[in-house]
Amino acid sequence: MSSANVKNRTAELFCSPESKRAKSEMVSDTIAAGVIFAIVLTIGQRLVGFGRGILFCRLMTDQQLGQWSMVWSYLMLLAPLAVLGLPGCFGKFTEYYRQRGQLKSFIGRIAIISLITTAMMSGAIVVFSEKVSYFLFRDPNQQGLTICLGMALIIVSASNFLGSLMESLRQVRIVTIMRFITGISFAVVATAFLLTWEDSSTAATAGFAISCAIGAIPAIWILWRYRGELTNTGSQLTQSTMWKRIAPFAVWLWVSNLLNNLIEVSDRYMLIHWSNTTADLAQGSVGQYHSGRVVPLLLASIAVVVSGALLPYMSKAWEDNDKPRAKNQLNLAVKLTSVLFTGCGVVILLLSPILFEMILQGRYSDGLAVLPITLVYCIWFSLMAIGQDYLWVAEKGKWASLALGVGLILNVIFNMVLIPHYGLLGAVYATAIGNGAIVLIIFTANARFGCRPDFGIWASTAIPLLLLLSKPVAAIGVLLLVLIVAKSNLILNQDEKSLLFGELKKKLGDRFPMFR
Repeated sequence: MSSANVKNRTAELFCSPESKRAKSEMVSDTIAAGVIFAIVLTIGQRLVGFGRGILFCRLMTDQQLGQWSMVWSYLMLLAPLAVLGLPGCFGKFTEYYRQRGQLKSFIGRIAIISLITTAMMSGAIVVFSEKVSYFLFRDPNQQGLTICLGMALIIVSASNFLGSLMESLRQVRIVTIMRFITGISFAVVATAFLLTWEDSSTAATAGFAISCAIGAIPAIWILWRYRGELTNTGSQLTQSTMWKRIAPFAVWLWVSNLLNNLIEVSDRYMLIHWSNTTADLAQGSVGQYHSGRVVPLLLASIAVVVSGALLPYMSKAWEDNDKPRAKNQLNLAVKLTSVLFTGCGVVILLLSPILFEMILQGRYSDGLAVLPITLVYCIWFSLMAIGQDYLWVAEKGKWASLALGVGLILNVIFNMVLIPHYGLLGAVYATAIGNGAIVLIIFTANARFGCRPDFGIWASTAIPLLLLLSKPVAAIGVLLLVLIVAKSNLILNQDEKSLLFGELKKKLGDRFPMFR
């Protein structure tokens, strides 16, 4: 969509400076502006999410917190499952159909199918709430929470649909603002419900659904304002032509999303259903686990942002036939992520007594006990999220799905073996084994398709294991690691150092001539 203008100051929040030259069309964000805006607001959103997570730990019991942790994961699993992965096609095909004047038909058909399938799944959850309650929570008496989950599914799916559509229209700032508003609203509404209504997972679920509805407002406003652009001006788009083109892409994307979400929920689901305790105690264990995941998941969420920001630059280098540069960009990001996140992990462990003993009032000793290995597997998840960028750039994304599938199988097998004997600790170690396997398979697949890992890459997969040592030893290990990175080529090779310091010098030189 071409550069355009928006009439009033409110719309200027969402548009680039070039928009001052026209008056009718939607403005697409540039990559640079969109990425910078996304990173800044994402950091703010994650900080708010961290504060909300701590409040939830304090305001809810272990059991209620465990139920909320499961509800959140189920919504993240069921929302893309319900729409058959179809909104994920927007990013690939929106511009294709816009250029052919068939955008309205394309979006409309995706919307209708998504609405029907989501309504069917939501209705089934509500109608069979007792059976679903047992399947999800191992407790048929959680029908109220299950019905709330079913109703929330419609709102969450609609919010995800609008977010995917905005991303495909290159409205990166709109999507980021949607997520930021959702995060702020969730913190405010859910906390208010917990304090004034009931300190339960049902209140948190209702708060999340309301926040998703509020967060969708910017997208609805933009779509209404520029509805004239989402029209058909070309030849008629037949059903068979459209579905033949998008179905293969949708299937692979659906499989990848499904595997990712199954991995995310599998350990806690099996902890509820596979442990040798009552349902209440098992849900309490999930609550303990949730407290130990609050901080490590911040690292994983940052890695997802880094992965998304890195992909366009790798794609450009790839399309410019500068594949060595794309490989160096990936390897540099993987190595820096491993070193920096492991350093952050040491700081988190050193500060953990303050968080768990003082702020959380000593209620989550089991969460504190599993914090080190949780940090390890979240860092491995981060390496996987970044490492798979090469496979997508090389158009070998099915290998990423294969790696996820193997990791999921290992996760489930080790959960079945370890949970009955070791409970929560067994679930966490099973997840770590699964994530570690995914990282190794991703890097092996990268090597198969031209991005051969060097010693530094393989070392980066082992570096997070420092966090399993005592805190003083881990801290000394990280300091030695920094010296190795700075003084030798064992971790970062010369090409990667040149890329890193060249980019830093360029950025500093643009702002401060003395650094040129």
